[in-house]
Amino acid sequence: MADDKVLTPTTNVDFKGKITENFHDEYWVGPILDSKLLWLYLADGITNVTPKYTDKKKTAAYMDGGGTEQNVVTGVTSSYDVTGDRSKGNPTQDLIANLKYKTGSSRNLFFRKNSYMENPDGSFTLVSSEYGKASYSDIDDGGGAADDNGGFKVTIQYLQTPKLVDAKDLQQLDNILHQTPCQNATIIGANVEQPQADGKIAIYKPDLTETSDVNVSDSTVALIDDARKIANSVTSPVLSDDNVEPDTTQPANPTDNKSEATNNGADVSAK
Repeated sequence: MADDKVLTPTTNVDFKGKITENFHDEYWVGPILDSKLLWLYLADGITNVTPKYTDKKKTAAYMDGGGTEQNVVTGVTSSYDVTGDRSKGNPTQDLIANLKYKTGSSRNLFFRKNSYMENPDGSFTLVSSEYGKASYSDIDDGGGAADDNGGFKVTIQYLQTPKLVDAKDLQQLDNILHQTPCQNATIIGANVEQPQADGKIAIYKPDLTETSDVNVSDSTVALIDDARKIANSVTSPVLSDDNVEPDTTQPANPTDNKSEATNNGADVSAK
């Protein structure tokens, strides 16, 4: 058997990763109420989230560099441009929209991004998270064409380097999962399989009771009258002796009208 550690001219080192869709990233906004940090899920009406990482650079040419300029990154500003449709009544969007006339530290809230990987069996695993205090600016609260949905936009920029948590800290990832549960698991109806610090894998089942307001096991087929009522259906009337009232219309009583001409027109009286 060939030694796998020996490289050959044809050794395959194209190690495949997992390409995921953007909805696997879940975003949370964190206001503070009564000295307690609360997390609100940012997703309703949101169609696009674009991260931006802007480097602050210093350029210099050193004597031992042959006169060639070198770029040194001295700082990084990270932000997210969030856009979508205005969902009035959604607590997270309403919270952000209500900041549009505020200034200074009143614009600051916490922000968190949780990144999940979807496993072959359809379950999810939280693989990384970042969070920190951020400013919320350039807010659009509705607006647009008359026949279009109202727009929503906000730029969320960290005030400092966010706290980063990855697979090296499995206990912290599990804590974050309990603080901000996986929403896609509930939406899709899939489990969360989360590795633990002791080497085991915890399986968290979705709580579907929060999204279901009826008892499916007690369901039945709709009868014709109920079906038409639900659908607001209009049908042609069916006449029968039981549902037709007799004609009670009476002819109009004749009147004897007499008209006398006057200078201003006609005076009409009925007898």
